Amino acid sequence: MTRSAALLRSLVPLALAAAFVPLVGGCAVLGLSPPSSPERVSQRPYALADRPPDRLLSRPDLQAVVDLQVRRDAAGLVRLLSHRDSVVRARAAFALGSVQGAEAVAALQGLLADPVPAVRADAAFALGQAADSTSGVALIAALRTEATAAVQVELVDALGKIGMRPDLDGVLDVTLPAEAEPARAYALARMAQRSVSSPASWAWLAARLQAGDPALREAAAYAFSRAGASAWGAQTPAVRRAFDGLVGDAGRMSLARALGRRGDAEDVGRLTRTLASDPDWRNRQAAAAALGAFSTDATARAALWTAVGAPPALVAQTAAGVLARAADAPGADAERAAGLVAGDAPWPVQAALLPLLARAGRTDAVVQWADRQSNTFARAAAVTALGQADDGASLSRLFAASADADAALAAAAIGALTVRWAVDPSRDARRYYDAFAAGLARADLATTSAAAPILADSAFAPFGAGAELRRVYAQFSAPADLEPMVEIVRAAGQVRDGDEIEFLVGIALESPHPALREAARDALNDRLIEGIDVSLAPGAAPTSATTSIDWAHLAGIGPHPRLVLVTDRGRIVIRMDAEQAPQTVQLITTTAARGRYDGVPFHRVLPNFVAQGGDFYRRDGYGGPDVPIRSEFGRARYRTGTVGMASAGKDTEGVQFFVTHSPQPHLDGRHTIIGQVVEGQDVVDQLIQGDLVREARIERDRARER
Repeated sequence: MTRSAALLRSLVPLALAAAFVPLVGGCAVLGLSPPSSPERVSQRPYALADRPPDRLLSRPDLQAVVDLQVRRDAAGLVRLLSHRDSVVRARAAFALGSVQGAEAVAALQGLLADPVPAVRADAAFALGQAADSTSGVALIAALRTEATAAVQVELVDALGKIGMRPDLDGVLDVTLPAEAEPARAYALARMAQRSVSSPASWAWLAARLQAGDPALREAAAYAFSRAGASAWGAQTPAVRRAFDGLVGDAGRMSLARALGRRGDAEDVGRLTRTLASDPDWRNRQAAAAALGAFSTDATARAALWTAVGAPPALVAQTAAGVLARAADAPGADAERAAGLVAGDAPWPVQAALLPLLARAGRTDAVVQWADRQSNTFARAAAVTALGQADDGASLSRLFAASADADAALAAAAIGALTVRWAVDPSRDARRYYDAFAAGLARADLATTSAAAPILADSAFAPFGAGAELRRVYAQFSAPADLEPMVEIVRAAGQVRDGDEIEFLVGIALESPHPALREAARDALNDRLIEGIDVSLAPGAAPTSATTSIDWAHLAGIGPHPRLVLVTDRGRIVIRMDAEQAPQTVQLITTTAARGRYDGVPFHRVLPNFVAQGGDFYRRDGYGGPDVPIRSEFGRARYRTGTVGMASAGKDTEGVQFFVTHSPQPHLDGRHTIIGQVVEGQDVVDQLIQGDLVREARIERDRARER
C-alpha cells in the first residue's frame, strides 16, 4: 500500500536535512513567482549507468524473465543466469536486483566474469541490491580487472551499498576513467553514511570539491552532507573554500547542509549571504535549513525573516519553519508572525509560523487562521500547531478534533495530543487514553497509525491498551492496511500485559507479509531477556497477489510513453520508461487513461525534496489499491525531476508517485523510478501542498524500437 507517511519514514534522514516538514509558514507579501534559478533538470552524474534498452516490449523471452521477476521466482531467474543468450542473462540479473534473494548471490558473483559487459553490469547492480556484505571481495576483485566504464560504475556503486572497511581501500585505490569518478564519490558517500570512512577517503573527496567536472563536484559535496562533521572535520577549510566558490553550483546545496551540521558560528555569514543571493533556489533553501543550527543568532534570524518575505515559496516556507522552531524566539517574533499569517502569502508559508504563535499564547490567531482556510491540509496544520500551546482551551479543542469526521483532522489532533501528553504536568491519563483508543478503534489508516505508537506508553496499560491494539489489528488485512498494522505490531511489543508474546510469535511465523514478520521479529528481540536474539526465517510464506503485466498494452504505448500532468501551476511532462519498470508504467498509464488522477492533489510537498501526489482513493496520502504492485528497482538514478513511486516497504507500491526537486542519491535502488521530467521542472518547483492535477493524460511513444 502506498503511504505518504511511510515514504517519509524511509526518506526521513534526507528530509530532515533537505527540507522541513510542510507545516512551516511565512509572509504576507509572498507570491508564487518562478524560482530565480535555471532549471537543473538533466544532470546525469551516472549517465554511464543508465541501463541500455534491450527491446523488452518486442521479445517474449525477455517478457518471460520479467514475469518471473513479478512472481518473485528467484530460483527461476538464477537458472536463466546461465542462458546462452547474453541479453537474457543480463535481464535475469537485472530482475534479481528487485527480487533480492540471498540464493542468487553466488551465481551473480560468478557472472562478474561473464564475457559480455552488459551482463557484468547487471550482475554488479544486483549484488549491490542484495545487501550481502560478503560480496565485497568479489566486487573488488572484479573492479581491479574491469576495463569497461559502465561496468566499473556499477561495481563501484554496489560497493558503496554493501562494502565494509576492508573494501574501502580498494574503492580508493583503483584506477577509474574520468567518467566513472562521480560513481566513486557517491560510493564513498554511501560508505561514510554507514560509518565506513577514513582520513584518506575524506581527503580524496575534499580534493574534488572544486573539480572541473560538475558531476564530480556534486557527488563529492554530497558525501559531506551525509556524515557528521566529526568524521570529516579535518577537511573543514576545504569545505569552506569550496562553498564560497561554488555560487549557483549544485554542490553548494550539499555543502550548506554539511556546514549546518557542523554548527560553527564562523559559517553564519556565508550561509546568510547564500540565503540572500545565490542564483539557485535550492542552494538558498539549503542555507535556510542550515541556519537552523544558529536560530538564536541575530544575523541568522534577520536573514531568515527577510527570506520569509521573498519568493520562491519553498525557500520562504523553510525559513519560516526554522524561525518557528527556535525554542527561545523573542516576543517580538510572535507579533511579526501574527501579522504575516493574517496576510495573503501561500498557506504553507503562513502555516509554518503557527507553532510559534501557539507557544507564545496567541492561539486566537491560530484558530482564526484555521477558520479562513478552505482545504483540509491547512486546517490540519493549524490543529498540529495547537499541540505547541499550553492552555486548557487549546487542549479541549484538540480532544474535540480527535473525534472529527475528517480523518486527516482527527489524525492531526491525535498527533498534537501526543505532544501535549509528553509535557502536560497535570495530565488526565484516562482522558488521553480514551481519545487515543477512539482514534485507534476507527480502524482508519490515518488515525490508527497516529494513535498506535502512543498507546505503547506504560501509563495506558492499566486501561487495556494491549488488548485494544490486538483487537484493532484483527480488523485489518495486509497489504491494504500494512502501515497501521506495522505500527500496531511495534506498539504491542512494548505493552507488557502477558499476551503480547503469543501475538507477536504468531505474526512472525504466520503472517504472509514480510514487513509484518520483520516488525514482529524486531518487537520480540526487544521484548525478550537481554542476550536472546529471535531470528525467525520468513519460511515459505506465499507471495502476495499482484497485477500481471499486459504486454500488449505496453507494446501499444511504446517503451517511452509520456505522462502529461496539467496542474494548478502549469504543465509537467514526464517521459516514462516501460523497459525499466513495466508493471509500474502499466499501472500509471492505465490509471491516468481512466481519468483517476484528474482533480487529485499533491498531498505532500517537502521543499528541495519531493512533491508527492496520486492518491485518488483518499487524497490525503493514505490511499492505494487493494492489490499492490512489485518494486521494480533499477539502475537509473534520482536526479532533479526524477519521478519515483511511494511505498510502505518493498513490493507495496500503488498509485502514488513523487517528483524530486533536486538530486536524491539516497533513493537510488530503493524506490521504483518510472521516468524523468522533460518539460515543466519549473512548475514542479512552484507546487505547494494541495495544488491539483487538473488533468492527466498519456501520450504514446511513437518512435519505433530500434
